Amino acid sequence: MSLSRRKFLVRSVQCIVACGLFPGLSACDGITREEVTNGSVYDELVSLIGRERTEILWYASFAPSSHNVQPWTVSIKNPDNWVIGSAEDRWLTEVDPQNREMLLSIGAFLENMVTAARAHGFQVNIRLLARNPFDPELLSIELQNAQRMEYPLQRLLERRTVRTVFKNEDIDSQDFSFLVGGEEGFHYYPRYSTQAVWLDEASVAATKLQIERENVQEELSRWIRWSDADASKYRNGLTPEAMDITGLAGWYVRNFYGSRDVLGKDFRSATVERVKQQVAQNGGWIVITSENDRISTLIETGRCFERMFLRARDCSVGVHPMSQALEEPLWSEKAAEMLRLDKPPQFLLRVGYIRDYPPPVSLRMPLDDFTKLNENGKV
Repeated sequence: MSLSRRKFLVRSVQCIVACGLFPGLSACDGITREEVTNGSVYDELVSLIGRERTEILWYASFAPSSHNVQPWTVSIKNPDNWVIGSAEDRWLTEVDPQNREMLLSIGAFLENMVTAARAHGFQVNIRLLARNPFDPELLSIELQNAQRMEYPLQRLLERRTVRTVFKNEDIDSQDFSFLVGGEEGFHYYPRYSTQAVWLDEASVAATKLQIERENVQEELSRWIRWSDADASKYRNGLTPEAMDITGLAGWYVRNFYGSRDVLGKDFRSATVERVKQQVAQNGGWIVITSENDRISTLIETGRCFERMFLRARDCSVGVHPMSQALEEPLWSEKAAEMLRLDKPPQFLLRVGYIRDYPPPVSLRMPLDDFTKLNENGKV
């Protein structure tokens, strides 16, 4: 094949990737959750701490996290006493240097854990251990027997981030009330409001800043699992399917893309174009604020976010966290003022109605990779 023809093919497929065309060619889709196992330690944990406690850990692992890095760790001291921490090699030091997003993710993980525990007949007592966001041990967990609380745990498994194809319709006030469940700190900005327009523009502008930062692109490249082999090996990060690159485009990038492509000019340009298309398709924005930036507050805010996220599918609302504007000081310092908030924003969520809610696709690490027993290997 001549060089000019090859360039034409590459550019054509990159256009497909950027625009998200040919989403329906399911035969081209990559590895799915059903194709991977729970990990070798799953049965061992069942024998040591019981099936219900093991399932609590498993359900907790389906929490969302930036780049799907799944930063949480769980040290099992005994069947009813655990310590939740974070893994330094799963921190995003370039876009999240203060571990703010990491703590929010730990909050979502904790919410899943508490929800699953209650459904299995346990009360969860929580004690803060960390004094700064970089402490390896964050929370102490104690399980106590309690009355079972009914909850559709399938919500935890079916929750997913949706990045494309939202209807350009405002979120109905009743649906918004259902999503937030009467909790404070949630702010909805309809699509054509001044604040929503600013968020659209800030997301694109912040993305342009980030793609020019070599360290940010290198960090992103380490967390994209282009090939099925890497997706199966690591079971975290962003697969093409998780980025809504499916069909022919998904087949192409899984077979021909690598880390170096993320650093290339064409990929960077496609990233900006994709963000432009995303913000052009939405039903507005939901912003979640916190009282302050303390560790305990950020974790609690992550829990609030997850409670909302778990309700989204029930009212056909897609949720796409877009944190770029909070990761870049040029924009984060203006956010509260431009959004007319008197408290710091922690989540910027592009939202919108979806005609056909897609199934979950992000992979989950096996329990082996984030759970460890005490020093003796016994509990």
